[in-house]
Amino acid sequence: MRITRPAQLVLFGIFLAACTRLYGQMDPYFTAINYPAPKGSLMVMFLPDFQRARTGPNFYTAMGMAEYGITPRWTAGFMLEGQKIFGMPVTFGGVRFNSYFRLLPRDRLLHFTLYGEFEDLNQAALYKMEVSGFGGEDLTGGLDLARRTPARTFEQRAIVYHDWGRVNATFNFISETALQAPHSNAFGYVWGVFRQPRRIGTMAGMGAAGMPPPRLLSSARLGYGLEMMGALGDAGHFGFDWHREQQYLGPVFSYALSPHWSLHVEPTFGLSDVSDPFVFRFGLGYSIGNLTRTLGKVFP
Repeated sequence: MRITRPAQLVLFGIFLAACTRLYGQMDPYFTAINYPAPKGSLMVMFLPDFQRARTGPNFYTAMGMAEYGITPRWTAGFMLEGQKIFGMPVTFGGVRFNSYFRLLPRDRLLHFTLYGEFEDLNQAALYKMEVSGFGGEDLTGGLDLARRTPARTFEQRAIVYHDWGRVNATFNFISETALQAPHSNAFGYVWGVFRQPRRIGTMAGMGAAGMPPPRLLSSARLGYGLEMMGALGDAGHFGFDWHREQQYLGPVFSYALSPHWSLHVEPTFGLSDVSDPFVFRFGLGYSIGNLTRTLGKVFP
């Protein structure tokens, strides 16, 4: 795999962030987006998947993600992704830059957030950050040609979510606009329902001041829910066309291993004729609660 020098620097930055003293939890979902990152915090995630392909060889994908809370309502970040198709070399899929903003400081019924993402990918990119339009992945074409063919898009999401105590419900409407001819527009969605780990003090699953944390094997550290993502056609044919669109559903679980990092797992099942039959999703998430203070300790 050949990675440019800027991409190498970004990967090195993620590595450094992961080696510092980390605490907090990543977003519980793999595809749905809801909460902005707290102001001044850096969220770092590593997200490898195994995908059993509908046609052709099975494959692995992986994404590295970092997001920073600029304000309590505004978050920005970037993502790097790659994949390994069985029998083929590891391939760099590209980079994404995102930013999202919660519209109102206090939404009593629903939280509304607008999301934008520039995707500088190539045709070999296979990570399921979302699905849209019609059809599934094409693994039959030449890999060399695919990774030399750009697939630049601008993704927009309209996000609504709400919490009832420890239970969160989230819905994202997705629109992807191709930035090269023929400049098509494809649509998708994702929704999720998740019950957060028990909150003891300020950390999910962790002990409050003066209280011991739960045992390592404890239901207080466990969160669980359900997530579904799918396509909604394109500008020429919007809506459900089940046999021609990818649709996925799976249970999602999180476990607070320590105050420093958390584990996330989602076995996802394809529901339609063009979906991959099975995707096993795995995530490790980290958070630096106050980046400026942490850097001051690392580089006094």
